[in-house]
Amino acid sequence: MPQNRPVTPTTDPHEIPSPQPTLSPATWRGDFGGALGDLGTLLPFLVGFIVLAGVHPTSILLAFGLSLIAVGWRLGIPFPVQPMKAVGAAVLASAAVAGQNMPAVLALAALITGVFWLIAAWSGLARWLARHVSRDVVHGVVLGLGIALIVAGLRRIQGDAVLGAASVVLALVLLGRGGWLTMPVLMALGWAVGSWRQPELLQALASTPWAMHLPEPQWPAFNQPGVWLAAIGLAAAQIPLTFGNAILGIVAETRRLFPAVTLDENRAARGTGLMNLLAGGLGAPPMCFGAGGMAAQVACGARTGRAPIFLGSVLLLAGLFASGQLTALLSLLPAGTIGAMLFVAGFSLTIGTAGSSRDKEARAVLLTTAAISVWNAGVGVVVGVLLEAGLRARVLRI
Repeated sequence: MPQNRPVTPTTDPHEIPSPQPTLSPATWRGDFGGALGDLGTLLPFLVGFIVLAGVHPTSILLAFGLSLIAVGWRLGIPFPVQPMKAVGAAVLASAAVAGQNMPAVLALAALITGVFWLIAAWSGLARWLARHVSRDVVHGVVLGLGIALIVAGLRRIQGDAVLGAASVVLALVLLGRGGWLTMPVLMALGWAVGSWRQPELLQALASTPWAMHLPEPQWPAFNQPGVWLAAIGLAAAQIPLTFGNAILGIVAETRRLFPAVTLDENRAARGTGLMNLLAGGLGAPPMCFGAGGMAAQVACGARTGRAPIFLGSVLLLAGLFASGQLTALLSLLPAGTIGAMLFVAGFSLTIGTAGSSRDKEARAVLLTTAAISVWNAGVGVVVGVLLEAGLRARVLRI
């Protein structure tokens, strides 16, 4: 078994050359199309937080918009900002905060999360933990996350099989022809079908007034009974998944696709902490980076930081001036369309890792980590590290 070591850049057939400033039409098209590549992950949670959890649309749109602009400008590459999935799933299922002031709980959870990851970055804890995770474990996490996105997409497609299957086939065809048209075409098809199925939403969109909106901070509600306990529970449940996906996964994917970009676990943790302090201050839910989102953006043509800056600018302007219109527009997208977007994100993530292991023991570590990471990336990391240690010490044999 290989010794534990940090993930290092390797030659990869999917590697993207370092981004260079360019004004070529092809690069602009790719960044525009790629900016929409991660919407399959973003849209379901965005609509759910606004419609089901009662989060103020301007608060969440400004938090995502400003964060996307910041990471696009600082790193210069396609770099996704996503909702924290464990938090989102618990809240949208009303399993963790039933009867609580959900917007206040989410904003406080974001602040707690931000403080934790800033401490992890400034103390060196994130990099120290990463040094004890080998390449096979990291690749297993990324593979598991890709499979989880594919499964999530297929589940949504089940209820809208014809549109979903047609959208997946169309997406795969477009991905093989440069990729930049994939998401614009899927969204145009989805909006056309959604308008036909739900004309009342189209009418609501047309009748929604245009006005300037401001975010709705939740600080005054932090002293309500039960808010702190619920927020701490949500933040703690998300930490292992964030370490697996938003720290280890995004660093590994950045090194694979953009090896010239300087990104380590401490820098990823610091970015996660800062944008969650921003989110909590604005009254928005916790946010993180995501390896699947980066793979989807690149597969759809994105090559530079213009992709997140473009999407962030749209969300920022929509939050300030058209939050109602954007909510109605997003609600028009059918389940089949969103399922196809998730499928594309997962497919793009898995193809970069599926063939990375070498011997039987390495494959066992990768596949075991991947299988558990489909459920929870943080637990997958722990099990993968323990399995690898057991095999190396000959306590376990395969």
